[in-house]
Amino acid sequence: MIKMDQKTFNSKIQDITIKKIDVIPLSIPLENQTVTVSRRALKTRGFALVRIQSDEGLEGNGVVGISNSLAVSAIAKHELYPLLIGENIFSYQSLWEKMYNEVYRDRKGAAIRAISAVDIALWDLIGKTLNLPLYKLLGGSDNKVKCYASGGYYHVGKKLKGLSQEMDGYISAGFKAVKMKIGKLSIEKDLERIQTVRKTVGSEVILMVDANNAYTKSEAIKLARKMERHDVYWFEEPLHVEDISGSAELVRTLDVPIAAGELEYTRYGFRELIENKAIDIIQPDVQTIGGVTEWLKVAALGNTFSLPIAPHWAQETHMHLVAATPNSEWLEFFVPENGIRTEDKIYKDNLTTKNSFLHIPNKPGIGYEINEKAIQKYRIKY
Repeated sequence: MIKMDQKTFNSKIQDITIKKIDVIPLSIPLENQTVTVSRRALKTRGFALVRIQSDEGLEGNGVVGISNSLAVSAIAKHELYPLLIGENIFSYQSLWEKMYNEVYRDRKGAAIRAISAVDIALWDLIGKTLNLPLYKLLGGSDNKVKCYASGGYYHVGKKLKGLSQEMDGYISAGFKAVKMKIGKLSIEKDLERIQTVRKTVGSEVILMVDANNAYTKSEAIKLARKMERHDVYWFEEPLHVEDISGSAELVRTLDVPIAAGELEYTRYGFRELIENKAIDIIQPDVQTIGGVTEWLKVAALGNTFSLPIAPHWAQETHMHLVAATPNSEWLEFFVPENGIRTEDKIYKDNLTTKNSFLHIPNKPGIGYEINEKAIQKYRIKY
């Protein structure tokens, strides 16, 4: 933080500019396992790390996870970098629009994820400059956010007993809500998995299911009807991401709420979902949507229509956003033992929870410290 009297400080922050931007693509393998997300197998996960340095010498970091990390990194380096050098770090709104206007012809995909990485890094830098945690900078007051344990993946060789043991571990750790994957197996076999988890966690624990776009509309309706007896809290991403009319029919037809949005880009994509009444619970991902600046606009849009928010992944950044927005209900949380979040290697310290709550560290900006050894180990040379 800049140390000076208030009058000088107020004047000085008007002149703090972006001096340098580094962009680093990363590829981190899962440790000794292949994990299936619905019908897609994962062996490695890619990331783009953007680092923005101000002329005061402070640095902000933005991390986004994406399979095509080279494409995201190239866009950030070659398309967005020239737009930002010399600009004031507090001009985040105009800088977002400037970046978007440059790449909006590719407004769904790597270009918006590149904006996300830059925008997250910029907000981290602003927080560090003002010596404030991001959630306080955004108007939040309570540093405690409610979490659910996200897991239940199709690990190779993992049977019902292993699934039960995993979920029992979450309950023993104090979680009052859990989420599991469905969509890889037949409807009857996945119903057996749901039944196993419900029996393991008991009737008082909230249970969410996530299909990762695995079903047709008729399959989703059939499954949802049978899931009702297991008291499922939400049905996440049942249909293909582009099937908005189908999702709207599920919202009209089913009692279980439909949660979606992790693969949607910008407020314009969410406007379409909301206008078509195709969603009950909004799940924006700060890595996908366009960063913190755009995430907040989607949160406000959802609040206008009384729609709750439960963001996808990215717990290091989302903990601040959940704490700062009134319609945010849950933080998706991955324990380190889960094995799916390879980005834990990027940071020096892992977040922890107690009794289903996470206390946000009182550190400026987003608050995580980058593990430089890991960056050197996993960076992709290009």
